[in-house]
Amino acid sequence: MNGEQPSSSHFLAAVGSGMNSIARPSRADKAETIRKTIRVNWRTHSDREIAKMACATPTTIGKYRKELEDEGEILPRFENGHAVLPCLCEVSISAVWPAPENDKLYDPIRKDDPAFLALVENIRANGFLHEIEVSTDGYIGDGHRRYAAARYLGMERITVRIRPDQSRTKDPDKFVRWLKSANTQRVKTTAEVLREGLVTMEPDTWHRVCDYRETVSEIDGAEVFKLVGEKKRSYIVQKRGLADAIVKVVNDYYDQDGPTSDRKVFYLLLNIPGLLRNDVTKTPFQNNDHSYQDVTDLLTRLRLDGSIPFDAIEDETRPVIIWKTHRSVGTFIEEQIEDFLGGYSRDLLQSQPNHIELLVEKNTVAAVLEDIASKYTIPMTSGRGYSSLPPRKGMVDRFRASGCEKLVVIVVSDFDPEGQDIPNAFGLSLRDDFGVEPDKLVIIKAALTHHQTQDMDIPDGRSGKEKGEGSRYKKFVDAYGEKFWELEAVPNDTLCEIVENTIKRTIDLKAFLREVEIERDEQVDLVESRRRVRDVLSGLDLAGGQPV
Repeated sequence: MNGEQPSSSHFLAAVGSGMNSIARPSRADKAETIRKTIRVNWRTHSDREIAKMACATPTTIGKYRKELEDEGEILPRFENGHAVLPCLCEVSISAVWPAPENDKLYDPIRKDDPAFLALVENIRANGFLHEIEVSTDGYIGDGHRRYAAARYLGMERITVRIRPDQSRTKDPDKFVRWLKSANTQRVKTTAEVLREGLVTMEPDTWHRVCDYRETVSEIDGAEVFKLVGEKKRSYIVQKRGLADAIVKVVNDYYDQDGPTSDRKVFYLLLNIPGLLRNDVTKTPFQNNDHSYQDVTDLLTRLRLDGSIPFDAIEDETRPVIIWKTHRSVGTFIEEQIEDFLGGYSRDLLQSQPNHIELLVEKNTVAAVLEDIASKYTIPMTSGRGYSSLPPRKGMVDRFRASGCEKLVVIVVSDFDPEGQDIPNAFGLSLRDDFGVEPDKLVIIKAALTHHQTQDMDIPDGRSGKEKGEGSRYKKFVDAYGEKFWELEAVPNDTLCEIVENTIKRTIDLKAFLREVEIERDEQVDLVESRRRVRDVLSGLDLAGGQPV
């Protein structure tokens, strides 16, 4: 321009050119916008309606719709009035959607369900044995589990069967009835059957009931309490040292032996030299009720804040019963085939001259001794103090059925007034209440004995515990003094060793080892038998052809 200033016309032309380049999208951008608009609205809108949304002509929309159909991004369109048969199409998995009504009719698909995982592996190995069926607007009517399995496997394209007579958008009631009919052979819960029944009601009843169910849910007729206030637990500050010790003791024990009790934790803490109850006042951690209460309180807090696992502490006094169930007969059959002939255990005491039983005072201690009792196949009764009549009768019945010469009861109980009285009281009941002859009854206390409490370096019971002032208490104090010892104070390994040594001294060890050898040979035979039978059962359609 030779140094001349540009004219205003040149400037305006340049600005106009720049504005046009910004305001006008490229042809590729325009095409992608149209394609996106079609993908979002093809189920529910006509080409003319989509054309208005995309600022394009119906002809242009028709052109791009055909491209998307050919690519499998959307389903092919069926003209109204044309009676056509269902057709197969390979489409993108995003072109079809699960029916929202399916989640309301049927329980959700659980990704950890063994039956679902088996379906995934079947599809991975063999592909789809039956195509997923969808409506013309792309909603699944038959095959939600197969669709979920395809998603789980990361499949991008699937083959579907399109039903020209079904459209969720145009006739939702007809679509829901089809959804129900596609699941007639499915194993259903009672709730699913009831929800299906709603489909046959008057128009709109299904949706009204669903809305009502969401509002009322499961609280109808129940007394609902409004929660007021907030349950607060103060921060652990003054007892931080004790809390840290509890965390280490519990986690170490849990990793090695599994769950324990608050009482066991208390005794383990007593073995830590110099442990303090309170870091500020320097109060020592001692064998008393105050220290024990601190332990139970901190165990609650530490489980709530995640410092120790919730299941690391057992409460045998408040059992929770959970029934073993199956979502369908198919999973039950698979489990039974897998476990077929897998539960055999030989009676290793059948050649013993005497019938052996193990009586344990506390549930938490019984859990520690369970492996020992199982090793020798000795029946174990947890008395929780003085055992009630039914366990005593059961013990006598087992003895009489065994045909053995004598009944030998090995007792494991505290060394305190009650623990020392349990062997005598239990033996008297077996003799006098159930008629076991005196010369056929032997009661042995394996632990805790007075000799053991003197030889082992274990803490005595909490502050003498209020064991009462009755005759048992007086008799015990006169004989042994006022100190008591509990089983939880004994290390698990030591207690197991004591009980096992008592068992070995009581049984005919050679006869026991012969039974162990026989069982070993039997297990070898069972492994081969199980393999042959499972091969046969695995090839049978025991579920009655249950569809997936």
